[in-house]
Amino acid sequence: MVDAPAVRALYAELLGVRGEVGHGYQSKDDWTKAEDILRCNSNWYNSGPRYDCVLFNSDQPGVACARLRSLIRCQLPSGRVVDLAVVQNMKPSKWRPKTSWDGCVVFEEEVDLTFLLMDFVIRGALLAHAQGPSNSRRNFHYLVDVVDGDMFLRVLNAIGHVCN
Repeated sequence: MVDAPAVRALYAELLGVRGEVGHGYQSKDDWTKAEDILRCNSNWYNSGPRYDCVLFNSDQPGVACARLRSLIRCQLPSGRVVDLAVVQNMKPSKWRPKTSWDGCVVFEEEVDLTFLLMDFVIRGALLAHAQGPSNSRRNFHYLVDVVDGDMFLRVLNAIGHVCN
């Protein structure tokens, strides 16, 4: 027989599922504090789904991106509150467009969902859909690095670009 209170103590208490979260970071452009409002909603103001993307810290070299699918806040038995994101990771793609440019970063959207601690999220990211090869069923995306100076510098540093 399993002791129900002991089983409950093993699991975190779900405090809620959220549709948006404000996430602060320090800009690499001017070192000021900035904030992104990250959203994930299956029906954004009755106009269809909106699932924002994020840059996050990873043990892999280069830029790590993921698409938010759900935002969860839970409380651990220790009392610590933890923010989690359910994400679809984006893996760097070997495919390149015919008109590739200097610093072009292309990602493929993975199918599997994983958990990501919000502590590892750096900032929001803009990924634009790319029309990949006609024989491919995968979703390709370009990382847009010209959103602001901070994003440009982060991507430039992460891909190891050297200015000539």
